[in-house]
Amino acid sequence: MSTTPEVEVASSGLDRVSVHALQPEIIIIGAGVIGCALAYSLSASGREVVVLERDLSEPDRIVGELLQPGGVAALESLGMADVLEGIDAVPVEGYCIVSGEDQVGCPYPLLEEMAGLHKDKQPSQDKEDELNAYIDKKGKWHVDSQSGKKEGRSFHHGKLISSLRKKILNTPRVTVLEATVKDLVFCEHTNRVIGVSASFKPALSQTSTSTSSNSNSDDTPTQDSGSPALVRKLYAPITIIADGCFSKFRLTPGMRTPKPVTRSHFVGIILEDCKLPIPNMGTVCLTPSGPVLLYQIGRAKGEVRMLVDVKGKLPSVGDGSLRRHIETQYVPHLPSSLQPSVLSALANQRIRSMPNTFLPPALQGVANSLSGAILVGDAYNMRHPLTGGGMTVAFNDAVILSKYLKPSPDLPQGREGLEDWDRISEILKIWFWERKRLSGVVNVLSMALYSLFGGADEPELEVLREGCVKYLGMGGERVAGPVGLLSALTPAPFMLFYHFFSVAFYSIFLLLIKGPPGSSFRSNGKDSGKGSTLNPLMVVLTLPLNLIYSIKVFWTACVVLLPVIYTEFKV
Repeated sequence: MSTTPEVEVASSGLDRVSVHALQPEIIIIGAGVIGCALAYSLSASGREVVVLERDLSEPDRIVGELLQPGGVAALESLGMADVLEGIDAVPVEGYCIVSGEDQVGCPYPLLEEMAGLHKDKQPSQDKEDELNAYIDKKGKWHVDSQSGKKEGRSFHHGKLISSLRKKILNTPRVTVLEATVKDLVFCEHTNRVIGVSASFKPALSQTSTSTSSNSNSDDTPTQDSGSPALVRKLYAPITIIADGCFSKFRLTPGMRTPKPVTRSHFVGIILEDCKLPIPNMGTVCLTPSGPVLLYQIGRAKGEVRMLVDVKGKLPSVGDGSLRRHIETQYVPHLPSSLQPSVLSALANQRIRSMPNTFLPPALQGVANSLSGAILVGDAYNMRHPLTGGGMTVAFNDAVILSKYLKPSPDLPQGREGLEDWDRISEILKIWFWERKRLSGVVNVLSMALYSLFGGADEPELEVLREGCVKYLGMGGERVAGPVGLLSALTPAPFMLFYHFFSVAFYSIFLLLIKGPPGSSFRSNGKDSGKGSTLNPLMVVLTLPLNLIYSIKVFWTACVVLLPVIYTEFKV
């Protein structure tokens, strides 16, 4: 009689385990951002969780490197804020928008307790001592905040993922296995997902003896990429699919997931010896070809990530076309202080790219949809990364979903407690709508801003883009409201609607008094410090035409926002 082969376990305190001996309540496919967050929070609630990850080595990606303050707050709610420590993370205090010669700072809000201490522009020494003492004792956001603001964090993506994985590797009721999930396993009677089939790494002591043992066919090692592997089936009432933006399971029949749409690519390099226009602020440079995003990702070396948005088919990297495209179409429109570092990085670094994909969420758990499995993270919902809101949405989704999947009278602890798919379906419907308060705002805002900032495709968009920068430049509530949305601290859908159309009407106002951007009728008022203006006589003469044109501008604003809202909130 043969023994059941054991597989290697990454979790601390356990070297190996028999797959047949595992009795998880929930299987999670993928140990990325949301996979780790769900594993930790669900296990903390009392659920037994198995996490399957294809490769547990530190990943190397050019996106997923900026966490908004709302994401920091969600991490704290999960009890995981400490994963931001020890990864050389950089404080993010807001955004700086650069458009031509215009530069607008959009700072994150102050801590409520700190607000009164920041009213004086130049506080006295006593006030400074009071401020420093306050920061040391009480001025802690969910992470240490030396600025007194509700800060975000930026970092190398791989360092955050390694920190998240380290967190769950030392968590009770979580078993982490390095395995490649090949298929979902379905019940032949109900067609419900009841587990997964995966290729596991066998325990080292068994590798040499497995070929000589008289094991049955279900326990026979198979070859996978030249190394021994064990294909096993692992069963659980619920399987959570968190295998990322390139998910192979989202197209499983019954998932109801729409086809992802790739609108552009981010091309990434790392700048050295580079100072951003405003320290500790993410910088968005608006160029005629598309936005360029910059943010610091390391304190020790002062590294700055630069992401260039390239629309359409990506030029070839191999023959240098992509490098030349960036040098000619983007670099001349960046601040002059950044250009030497950018040119040096383009000449000496490997240029990497990632698709920017839009994938609206679909309601799960409805009649005739797939049962037994739940899609989450980028496998379920993606938006343009311009606003850096992806991880914030993921952590917030984990907070809400964990709240409903934890043991309760309706879903008792144990595998049997999660067998009631009708109850799980109701939970998924509740989760779909509850997550909208934050995810809906982040998704719509990212896609709407990308339409405005994504290059001068249409003159009407250029009018709206100019209006947006000028609107934010007025400060006060005109910047506080949008920043509350961007940071995911005050994600109110009505506020998004209000500020977007306030920008549209202000853009029309500028159109009527100054004419279209780049118009030959504008006079240059740089010497007076007032920027380009329209001669009063020309205001009167062009008013009828500009009034008609303003209707087209308003229609363009509606076309930018309303279809995205419809796509986001339809079921």
